[in-house]
Amino acid sequence: MSCLKLREIYDYLEKELSTEERERVENHLLSCPRCQQALRERQALLEGIKRLPRLELPEEFTSQVLAKLPELSRKKTWLVFLAGGLYLLFSLFVAFWIMASQIKTLAWSWEVFKHIFGLSWKLSRLLILGFKYLEALAKSFSLAGKIIVNSLTDFFNPNLALGLSALGVFISLALALWLLKYIKISERS
Repeated sequence: MSCLKLREIYDYLEKELSTEERERVENHLLSCPRCQQALRERQALLEGIKRLPRLELPEEFTSQVLAKLPELSRKKTWLVFLAGGLYLLFSLFVAFWIMASQIKTLAWSWEVFKHIFGLSWKLSRLLILGFKYLEALAKSFSLAGKIIVNSLTDFFNPNLALGLSALGVFISLALALWLLKYIKISERS
């Protein structure tokens, strides 16, 4: 008969075995010094655990730990997604490499993955540049808006300047929606 597994020993100690399994384990323990030693060690371990003082966490423990964690800013969120994407590509590369080594197609699989990683690198650089351009565009719109609002308040009373600003926002939104509609129509044709 083969030796007992640790799971069986723990189940025996915690009285979670059926009567038949319990008898089988006890019969094995009578004839196997190695399993007897393992049983004694596990009994000592469980008794030591029972003697440990019961610790209870304060109610505010979770909120305190979460408060100490650093916030993940929007600027760094894309880095998390980029790292996750690169990890996925690397995992696929390793899995494909292992499979390819078994079917003797390593030469062409290496070329395929070299191109995939090249494309992912270029895509990540493009995304980084795109985010930088969007940030610069947002800053320029913000600056242009401040200049327009300041110049409107210099020439007109504040109520009229506010109305003209709202009209400008409305016209900008209408133009953006019209462009989106135009883009959707042109994509279908």
